[in-house]
Amino acid sequence: MVFSSISFIFILLPLFLTGEALLRLFHLAEKTVFNLPLRNAFLLAVSLLFYIWGEASDVLLLVFLGYINYYAGKFIYNNPQSHKAIYCFIGLNLAVLFGFKYAPWLISAIFPSLISKQPSLPLGISFFTFHAISYLLDIWRGQIRPSKNPVDFLTYFCMFPHLVAGPIVRYASVENDLARRGPHAALFSYGMYRFLLGLNKKVLIANSVSYIADAAFTLAAQGELHFLDAWIGITAYTIQIYFDFSGYSDMAIGLAAMAGFHFEENFRRPYSSASIREFWHRWHISLSSWLRDYLYIPLGGSRNGTLATYRNQLIVFFLCGLWHGADMTFIIWGLWHGLFLILERIKLGAWLTRLPAPLTRSYTMLVVMIGWVFFRADNMAVAETYLQILFTPSLEPVMLSYYAFSMCPMGIAILLCLVPDRVFPAPTSREPEQFTIKWYLIQVALAAISMAMLISSSRNPFIYFNF
Repeated sequence: MVFSSISFIFILLPLFLTGEALLRLFHLAEKTVFNLPLRNAFLLAVSLLFYIWGEASDVLLLVFLGYINYYAGKFIYNNPQSHKAIYCFIGLNLAVLFGFKYAPWLISAIFPSLISKQPSLPLGISFFTFHAISYLLDIWRGQIRPSKNPVDFLTYFCMFPHLVAGPIVRYASVENDLARRGPHAALFSYGMYRFLLGLNKKVLIANSVSYIADAAFTLAAQGELHFLDAWIGITAYTIQIYFDFSGYSDMAIGLAAMAGFHFEENFRRPYSSASIREFWHRWHISLSSWLRDYLYIPLGGSRNGTLATYRNQLIVFFLCGLWHGADMTFIIWGLWHGLFLILERIKLGAWLTRLPAPLTRSYTMLVVMIGWVFFRADNMAVAETYLQILFTPSLEPVMLSYYAFSMCPMGIAILLCLVPDRVFPAPTSREPEQFTIKWYLIQVALAAISMAMLISSSRNPFIYFNF
């Protein structure tokens, strides 16, 4: 189940909002916080129902890992000097991730006849593995105390806004909300606005341009793609993946706000970046900060000399690519970004500071779009074919019907991606008072169109749902 599905919007979301409203009314009547355990238990129940709806067969795995990591956190807190314990419990989480996500890929690569089809993954396994690891490491480092009871921890671990597709939420950022959140009308209203904003980005823009992106890569696999079509297709995918994932993050932040939680921002207009380094400060922020704090810095960061810094960056982005998918295309995508981060450290970054903003933004977009070819392609052969066509100019005719269909949403999307923050300021869940009724009414009106599109079409892809 995804947030932009009919079943979620018309069944699970009303159930969630009704339960929250009744518990909030009870909270106001009693003027105490003693019902917070009940609210957490209700949120946990809705989260498990959400997961069962989408992947009933793996819910026991989710709950099992939740309990294991809850008690692991207690053990690590009581035995802070036990390096074996932290290695053991982190190894257990990684072993589960490896067993489901990477072992079949490696076996099929070595013995192709043994696995003819890659098995489906438990929903969100990459995300809740990272949640568990950050929780255990933060306890071991003395940055947080373990959760007081299993219900509170499972509420954090299984919370449906971030469960299957992020953002990657650290326990420290929601610890206070788990223990002391209360009715907050402004935050709830802002949460509804943010959910509608994400829904409209996903349905009106991402879904609309997905047709052209899929058609372009299908033609590339068939050997029938032309030069102009290739550029239209990769532009469409560049728009699709941003509005698809940032829209989902908006919906997650909004749902969390409606329940009284403050999630950090996950995107800050990454396509307006002037370098790849800046891009990774704006794109999927929860992942890039996780990789920095739990991988790059422990590897030594930039403290041990130039060559060690380059090595650490390549390791981080190799694993970043591998985290996204068990395939060589994702590995190449990660290393591609790692390579340009190194080049910017060597000399390119200094050159970029001397260039006008339009040129630096064009450089960033070109690098990112080439990377998206690997990310989207089904295999390396399709990626190589696509790139060859992309840089082989020709005057072959374009797919006029697809081109005309995609022009409007692509034009709107490009403007929204590139417009500076100061022109179109985005309020955050940390400052809900910035929210105004004017933007709310705009999103409500657009949401009516989104609902009509969802009802009239069965096509509703979500890219990051696969991770």
